[in-house]
Amino acid sequence: MKKAFTLAEVLITLGIIGVVAAMTLPALINKTRNKELHTAFLKTYSELNQAAMLFKADYGVSVPEYINNDKGNAGITAEQASKIFAYYKGAKKLTSSGQGSSDEEGNYVPWYKMSNLNGSGYSGGPNVDGRDSSFLCDSSAFMNNMTGALMILNDAPVAGKNGPVICVDINGQKKPNRYGIDYFAFIFTIDGRVIPVGQEHKNNPATCNSASGSCGNFNNVGEEYCSNTSNDISKNTSCAYYALTNTHPTEKGKDYWTDFLGEVYSR
Repeated sequence: MKKAFTLAEVLITLGIIGVVAAMTLPALINKTRNKELHTAFLKTYSELNQAAMLFKADYGVSVPEYINNDKGNAGITAEQASKIFAYYKGAKKLTSSGQGSSDEEGNYVPWYKMSNLNGSGYSGGPNVDGRDSSFLCDSSAFMNNMTGALMILNDAPVAGKNGPVICVDINGQKKPNRYGIDYFAFIFTIDGRVIPVGQEHKNNPATCNSASGSCGNFNNVGEEYCSNTSNDISKNTSCAYYALTNTHPTEKGKDYWTDFLGEVYSR
């Protein structure tokens, strides 16, 4: 007689394999996606710094020194924005500011749905001045045709302060479109660099504590500004710092791209 598995044994084995796969596959998918996003994040950061350094070499002043506004909270002109994004080959200027536009009745219409880090929906909507706050950054917008990243500048800085903040969706309109996962904020510095929002710097502007996201120039520093539980959009503004250093905002010994975001996916 030939030895063989019974049909019941085969089915039980397949069932066990299916259960194990169902338990591990989502984690593997998230790990792979996080690796891709981490790589895109580092590429974005490197390119921004290259652009900032080239700008200072070409014009003799840093980006904040070139576009500062003594009155503060002033929009950036198309000419100023074009000079910054000229270092991105093939960059395409978008026809409307921010991450959306207004319809015929003046209602804010986002280009695509955005979410807070905790997964709750977020819309810029009208700010306290009755204008669109447009996902924190709402000045000139460009698309990097090389990577598909969406880059949006915020308001010009006050003289002597870092700025402007630049918000980047590192993979464009591709999901997940969530703050702290594929959407991050950086800021140009007086000394000709770009740092993640959340990093200490002697020329940092004021903190933004507006739950609606209607802030001019800002740099929020502290673990409370990278929360994966809060519905307050200002509490998602410093995640770029923790993403760059790959550190958990609140738990020592844990990292950002696996441990911290793993907490996000587990909810």
